[in-house]
Amino acid sequence: MTDAAAAPAAPLPMFYKNPVPLEPARHGQAGLKSGADFRFAANTNAIPLTASEMPHAARTYPIVFSINAPTVPFAVVGLRDNENLFVNAEGVWRDDSYIPAYVRRYPFIFSEVPEQQRLVLCIDEAAANFEATSAQPLFVDGKPTEGLQRALQFNETFQAHYMDTRSFGEWLDQNNMLEDRTARADIGGGQTFTLRGFKLLNTERARALEDAQVLELHKKGWLPLLHFHLQSLQNWGLLGHLTRTRTGAQPA
Repeated sequence: MTDAAAAPAAPLPMFYKNPVPLEPARHGQAGLKSGADFRFAANTNAIPLTASEMPHAARTYPIVFSINAPTVPFAVVGLRDNENLFVNAEGVWRDDSYIPAYVRRYPFIFSEVPEQQRLVLCIDEAAANFEATSAQPLFVDGKPTEGLQRALQFNETFQAHYMDTRSFGEWLDQNNMLEDRTARADIGGGQTFTLRGFKLLNTERARALEDAQVLELHKKGWLPLLHFHLQSLQNWGLLGHLTRTRTGAQPA
């Protein structure tokens, strides 16, 4: 999944439908409705993570790696396609669970301007909380408000962490640390789900790492991420429990 807003002919990043560059001339009166509503994230079962988020996400979600390049970690938030078990019908995220930064930054996103070698902050005008005319505009007298400045800073931090995450994924690929896997979940009532299309750490290859490789991982701050990834795989059971709760199925 690419982080920047895509060109018109390319697929857009998950959640985004109409990201356009933020500019006072177009968005001088625009703003966002107050209150958090995560229904835009309700129809996915996996959400991208940055490497820095893995310690937090590992407490709740199984963390897997994408099967296609670029290799990045994902939080698995549902067993079935198009179902996020952590968002209810009112758009409320489960209150005891970490909310990935990819979700929290929406509807903002950076778009690359290749010919200028810079990033431009965009907003998804198709977002449910976007208002063309708002009582709390993003610009005042043509200047970004404090809220928009915070959004810019958050996206700058996210972008930096995303680039480090891509480097981490490239290292895993170059050192052949990942393998294609599937996961089966029996939620009772005769219902079984099989998840495919992701990668996990090959623990035998991890144990066989040379000292120089371990030292490199340590210096880059990536060594603990392997442990958080493996720890997170204990959370498949939570997804099964939440699925049974939502469907009313009884365990066998």
